[in-house]
Amino acid sequence: MNIFVTGATGFVGKKLTEGLLRKGHTVYALVRSERKQKELIEKIPEELHKHFHIVFGNLSDSQLAIDESKLQELKRDKIDVIYHSAAYLSFDDSEREASFKANVEGTKNVLELAKLIGVQKFYHVSTAYTLGMKEYATETLHELDGDFVNSYEESKCHAEHLVYSYRDEFDVSIFRPSIIIGDSVTGEAETNFALYGLLRSFQLFKKRMDRKVEERSKTFTFLCNEDTPSNFVPVDYVVTVLLAGVEYAERNKIYHITNGYELSNGSIFSIIKEALQLDNVVLKPNEYMPYLTKEEQRLNEPLAVFQTYLSKNVAFNDTNTKKLLEQAGKGMIYVNEKLLHHMIMSYCRGAVKA
Repeated sequence: MNIFVTGATGFVGKKLTEGLLRKGHTVYALVRSERKQKELIEKIPEELHKHFHIVFGNLSDSQLAIDESKLQELKRDKIDVIYHSAAYLSFDDSEREASFKANVEGTKNVLELAKLIGVQKFYHVSTAYTLGMKEYATETLHELDGDFVNSYEESKCHAEHLVYSYRDEFDVSIFRPSIIIGDSVTGEAETNFALYGLLRSFQLFKKRMDRKVEERSKTFTFLCNEDTPSNFVPVDYVVTVLLAGVEYAERNKIYHITNGYELSNGSIFSIIKEALQLDNVVLKPNEYMPYLTKEEQRLNEPLAVFQTYLSKNVAFNDTNTKKLLEQAGKGMIYVNEKLLHHMIMSYCRGAVKA
């Protein structure tokens, strides 16, 4: 098949692009600069370059700023599938306008391109957190007028509704990953978001404490509901589900790519503390916030935008995904304590070497 990928230079997009090429597909990857082109080409093994094509453009234009000759080439080559994985990821509500411009208007532009070049299938990579403040997510569209944790979630919910409005133009399917972490085998992670932002924050905290001998005997508080689960999925599992979609995704279906194992925040932090040899940090619920010291406030500040996610118990129905993987002959990956321990330790060893 001929497949067009947006977000090909991103954390998921790079592995998706390589996976598609390894399966024998021809991939057209949208990139916005020569620097991004160079980074992506370096990640794709040379033996796969024969069926790999770069398309320069960006989401802000109605035809993605793709030049006319390249548009004609895309029409001529008959793109079968578009994977739209590009997104603007920020939990800062001061960036609401940027989120909606990229995630809603940008999606509209990709949909219009899909119409223009006559694609058969449109696969939209969203997020499992378009449910807003609800605590149970079905594999259906969520309401637009609900309460959302942040404008990123809201923009992605609007984008999903927009994608569905084109279902008479081509087959549409939506894939909703939860919190994406590194590779389940190698621990490799090209991101500083979510779990890795947490690791980075604790690493910096530990360095500060190591320089202050008088502080080493003190205990410091991090705000987090210990019994609440966080939903992590490895990037290779996300890509496995996306690749299965090429053959088995059904039109108008939504697929949750989520962790079916309840991994508590307490277990996660125990693993992090072991990996970083950080013995003087304890978890306390959000109600303890007024009692934080200035040093504790500095520890908690970089992760304030994640507090809702660290405090909310959300369950996801993944019936459609289970069926998809069964058809593809693939198994699910559950991130339990053993797997997360392996991933974090592998990542920390790699980070030290780097």
